[in-house]
Order: sequence, then structure tokens, then C-alpha cells
Amino acid sequence: MRLTQEEQATLAGQRGLAEKRALEIIVTLGRVYGAERLIPVESVQVAGVSFRNLGDAGLEFLQDWASEGAHVRVPTTLNPSGMDHEQWQRQGCSQTFAAKQMQVVSAYQAMGIEPTCTCT
Repeated sequence: MRLTQEEQATLAGQRGLAEKRALEIIVTLGRVYGAERLIPVESVQVAGVSFRNLGDAGLEFLQDWASEGAHVRVPTTLNPSGMDHEQWQRQGCSQTFAAKQMQVVSAYQAMGIEPTCTCT
């Protein structure tokens, strides 16, 4: 995959650990799918953020990433979440699950991601 000088510098850690980790994930996915290069984006949606998908390990990863200073560069929304944030009891979610799900959402919010969650 062809990377710009800025992308190479980010992978070398020159923009901090959080950005390095993010770009490592993106580049790995790009290579898996045969991308020749990265393309500019103006906005992003993060999906698949249910605690059921992530588990405790995923939640810990997100919290660590947020504490390292990870922050989005373009407007980013979060959708869908693992439950309705206001009426989770009506969906049959346990209090334990709801608490963990809200921690997931909070970690994303700490990174500057807007939790629209309109498909939940």
C-alpha cells in the first residue's frame, strides 16, 4: 500500500500513540482488502459498537485509547448502539449490560464521536 509521508510519519509514532494505533488498524484493513492507498474522507460513521460485539476486552481497548488522547479528525457519528439509551429496560437489557454499553458510548464520546444512535 502506498502511504504519504504524513501517513508514514504517523505509523512511526510521530503524531502520538493513539493516532499510530488508529492508522495501523486502517492500513491493516486496507491491505486485507487490497487497497492501493488511503483516500481522504470528510465524515465517518462508527458501527458495530454493541457491548455484545466488543465485550470487556473491547471496552477496555476503547477506554485505553481514549485515555491516550485519541480524537477524531473529521466529523464522526456512532450508530447503532447496543440498546435504546433511554428505554433499555423495555428492550429487556440487564442493568449490567446497560451500564457497560453506556461506558462504550462514553469512551467514543471522549474521542469526539457524536452518539447519534438513530438506528438503535
